[in-house]
Amino acid sequence: MMNQSAIDRGFFRSVFFRCYNDKASDKEKIRKLPTKNVTDLTTGKYDKLDHDGLICPGTQVSGDDIIIGKVVEPQ
Repeated sequence: MMNQSAIDRGFFRSVFFRCYNDKASDKEKIRKLPTKNVTDLTTGKYDKLDHDGLICPGTQVSGDDIIIGKVVEPQ
């Protein structure tokens, strides 16, 4: 038996936030990944990356979504 007002207020709902930060080294750039001649991609979903290589704030992600696009240009 459950209290209806508790359910109406959001009982059994949860939101989980985690902050990430990262810095690109001298050889790395944070940007959208190129579509051709790419090697060594990490397994995951890249479709949520924006044109700048990051996901938009407020985007819902799951465990296999890539949230930062780092590129190392060939020398």
